[in-house]
Parts: sequence; C-alpha cells; structure tokens
Amino acid sequence: MGRGELTFTVSNALGRPVRGRAVVEPEGTASRDWLALDGEAERDFPPDGTHQYTVRVNVPPGTPQGQHAFHLSMVNVANPDEEFTVGPSASFQVPLPQAPAPKKKLPLAWIALAAGILVIALGTFLALRGGGDEDKGVGGAGEAGQAPEKKAFLSLDGKQSYVELGNPRELIFFGPITIEAWIRPRSLNGIRNIVVHGHTNSPQAEVYLRIINGKYQVGSFNGQDFSTSADVPPTDVGRWVYLAGVYDGARWVLYRDGELVASSPQTLGAFFVDGPWGIGARGGGRERFFQGDIRDVRIWNLPRGQQEVRADKDRTFKGDEQGLVGYWPLNEGQDVVARDLSPSKNDGLIRDATWGSE
Repeated sequence: MGRGELTFTVSNALGRPVRGRAVVEPEGTASRDWLALDGEAERDFPPDGTHQYTVRVNVPPGTPQGQHAFHLSMVNVANPDEEFTVGPSASFQVPLPQAPAPKKKLPLAWIALAAGILVIALGTFLALRGGGDEDKGVGGAGEAGQAPEKKAFLSLDGKQSYVELGNPRELIFFGPITIEAWIRPRSLNGIRNIVVHGHTNSPQAEVYLRIINGKYQVGSFNGQDFSTSADVPPTDVGRWVYLAGVYDGARWVLYRDGELVASSPQTLGAFFVDGPWGIGARGGGRERFFQGDIRDVRIWNLPRGQQEVRADKDRTFKGDEQGLVGYWPLNEGQDVVARDLSPSKNDGLIRDATWGSE
C-alpha cells in the first residue's frame, strides 16, 4: 500500500475567537476511506491564532495507477453556513507497482503541494482551478439554446442541493448590478432561486434572480418588492436558457437569451444584505431550491447593456473583465468546490449536487 501525509496551517482571520472544524474532502477518484485527519477536527482559535492539521493518506494495494486529490475545508462551528473556507487541492500520484515484487509498497509521490494554507475568513477561498466556455442560445420567446456537446454543468435536485458562496466583501456593493446564468429548468412552481443574496428576515433583505410561480424574476426586497418579471415560455422547461438581470440605477431589466423580456422603473438595486449568497437556493440553503441544471454564473458590480449581454452570452470569459466580481463556470465535472475565476477568487462549496455533461 502507499502512505503519505500533508500538513495544513490554518489561521483565524475573523478578528475574534472562534471554534473551527476541519473537514477532509476527497476529490474526483479519491476515496474518503484513504484519508484520515490526525488529531481533533474541532479546535479553538484565538484572534489571529493558528493550528496545524495533518492529513494521513493510506492507499490500499491494488489501487489503479493515476492521480488523485483532496482538500481541507474549515468552518466556524457557530456559523457554518456563512463562515467557511475551502483550501487548495492537494494531489498525489499512484504509480504502477514494480514487477515482479507484488508485496512491495507503492510509493506515494506528492505533486504540486508540500503544504497547504487555509484562512478562516468570511467568504474568502484560496484555490483556483478550471475555466469555462459559454454556449449558444436563441433569444426572445422562441426555442431556447442547446448546450454544446461535452459541456459540464451542475445538476440541482430541487430538494437539498445548492452552492454556498458566503458573504465576501467583493459581493457587498450598492446600486447597479448584473446577474447572469445559463439554466435548464425542470420545475417552475413555487420559488426557485437561481442566484440570490439572502434572504434575511431581521431585517428583511434579498437580491435575487429566480423563478417564481412560472415567471422569471429579478429584483431586490427590503420589506417592499422592487423587481421585474416575465412569464417562462413552456418551451424553456428542459432546455438551456441564458438569463441576465440588470439594475441600471433607475430600473430592473430582464433579458432572456439576449432579448429584453421585462423592464420596470425601481428605486432599489443591490444593497447591504447581512446574509450569504447562494446558487440554486436561499443563501445558506434550507429552502427555495432550484430544480434543473446550471452553469456559467456571473455577478457584475455594474449595469450591462443589452448589446453587451447579447454579444457576450456566447463568449469565453477570461475572468479579468472590468466589473466582474464573481464568475463560477460550474464546469469542473467533479469535486465539491465551485471555482471562482474572477479576481475575487471566492470559491463556493457545492452541497449535495451532481455533475453532468453533454
């Protein structure tokens, strides 16, 4: 068998005492049975305090040759939905066993990382991997676009699966905003969040792009609703659709496949919400789950015009475009981390979702 270990240094950047819990997460073909955390998973961190966590790896005999990976996640035990972080991937290679000595131990060669560093910081994640292309759609109320072959996406079950994004400072801003996503909805009933900030009840606060009772809707809510909406064409169920919701400082605007479908004068756009962002559910989960497939989620801290929305819906983004503060292609095809390719680097944590491709 092959054995190895990797030590992560974890620092508390919250500025207050916190009890943190470490979780070892296998990625791809790695098995959870191979990974063991040495020592207590839950530990008390003083402000700016650090702990070291060692993960031991034990690969059983007969494991096929290949590269495997895992990462360490940290959560604040008192507030796991909003204060968590996902560490960098640690990769290891299982080489071919050397014949003719079948009882010889397999060497376990570490690749890419000799140590990991995690920082417990609200919505701040440290790994970066992956990239995303966009595919084509047909605008207006006609037939929606089809995703190209071999395109990965995230499939949400409408019951418990979603992506946690936390409440990072890059996603706290006021006024103009653009929220975009490619979706393939399976259900239109009730409230089905696509991308949302909140909601919170005390005070009431939410910014959202969602499906509600058979309508696409984008807007904000502070006890009073500021939104615009349009009926979902029946042909959109089970087909890929590109949605963009924009607040331009004077109105909420909704585009479907690059075509304007709704616009309403409103006085409230993005504003402070003391709660997490989420993809596919209320921030932090618990309700308003989206049922269907989703990919290429983007958040901008500026209003995008129709020409930009229409021209860029099929574009491959680099992630460094002006005003792009969140970009999750959701095209990893494996893993529980949704990589943010924007300069913000606010990776998300995938909860109970499955990967698909076509």
